[in-house]
Amino acid sequence: ESSCPWIFAWTQTRLNLPTWLGVGEAISEVLKSEDSDKLRSMYEEWGSFRTTIDLVEMVLAKSEPSIARHYENVLVKDEMAKELGSDIRRIHHDTESAILDLANHTDFCETNELLRRVLRVRNPYVDCLNVMQAEILKRLRECDDEKEEAILKDALLVSITGIANGMGNTG
Repeated sequence: ESSCPWIFAWTQTRLNLPTWLGVGEAISEVLKSEDSDKLRSMYEEWGSFRTTIDLVEMVLAKSEPSIARHYENVLVKDEMAKELGSDIRRIHHDTESAILDLANHTDFCETNELLRRVLRVRNPYVDCLNVMQAEILKRLRECDDEKEEAILKDALLVSITGIANGMGNTG
């Protein structure tokens, strides 16, 4: 079995979970410990470590937990699954805080103006595609007409391609 569809789905819903899950908890734990200064020195002095943290920061900047919540609101009926979604978004927020703290940033990618501009321009367009995709998935689940199902599947493929291109990576 390949993990690619699982990762692809998290990217389509704009949560990017496989990239950041666990990172914030680990960083927070160390920042609250006596090793906090060591971790901050590692970020400042070790290029490979800083690059890894900066890549996680970039992925968090590209993430939109509110879009993931929209998919949940439209498509998820199970209350326990909704609680899980809420927990994941809380962990995402905590990870954002930990990464910003470690990098000594107040905003994501504050040293990368090009990426910030790209995201400001891109997000409104990709947001609309995500909203449409959630509605298409909902309609597909409820559809019992072959002709309509074929149209919806085509629309779904277009939305998948649009979101993947908008995200600027494989998602």
